[in-house]
Amino acid sequence: MEKIPKHTQIFQYYAKMIDSKILKPDEKMPTEEEIGILFNVSRITVRKALDSLCQSGHIYKIHGKGSFVAHKKTNMQLNHLIGFSEEMRLLGKSASSRILSQELVEPPDSVAQALELGKGQKVYLLVRLRLADGNPMAIEKAYLPFHRFPGLEYDAEESLYAILSQKYGCDIGNGEQSIYADRADKREAELLTIKPFSPVLRISRVTYEKDGKPFEDVFSTYRGDQYIFKVRLGRDGSFVTV
Repeated sequence: MEKIPKHTQIFQYYAKMIDSKILKPDEKMPTEEEIGILFNVSRITVRKALDSLCQSGHIYKIHGKGSFVAHKKTNMQLNHLIGFSEEMRLLGKSASSRILSQELVEPPDSVAQALELGKGQKVYLLVRLRLADGNPMAIEKAYLPFHRFPGLEYDAEESLYAILSQKYGCDIGNGEQSIYADRADKREAELLTIKPFSPVLRISRVTYEKDGKPFEDVFSTYRGDQYIFKVRLGRDGSFVTV
């Protein structure tokens, strides 16, 4: 039977400690020297194990301060068009929202074009902080056409998509979205409880009803330390449902 390398043993030991939550998020890991003494190995071996833990997302490193336990990242599927609340439910998390603002406004030109609005038509602007198990996960800014959803009243305890479907007969079809990496500004960092200029993922999406009419233009900012976006592709380039 082949002997497991020491660096793999160290990796497995701490990965299990982190996965079982014996070591908590943001808790400082033992030093390289302490781990080396515990396992009777060189610092080179310890560093190899720590690099593997870092690559697997179990820990993160701060220069000059050491290694710390990372927050477990949430897998978000890109080939499913569902709301945040349903996504969190499928992941076994409790979703909630905090309304930051809710108003009727003149849309920016880009939004009016995306929603195929005529001159003078207004939109609802709904800005929410999205939470999972009480932890801030994303900031979402959604534009919805007034003429399609007159009298819209959103309760933070409800799913927006459920309201649009049940009250207005919105038959959600598909969406087009783009994703790019960025840095959080001071206000975003405060809301997401991260440090200013921390990595974030920005998503912009136009969502359509099954008849092809756009009903939502949404811009979201997700914590970069909390998400892994996944998509499975077929060999012919098509999406495969997972």
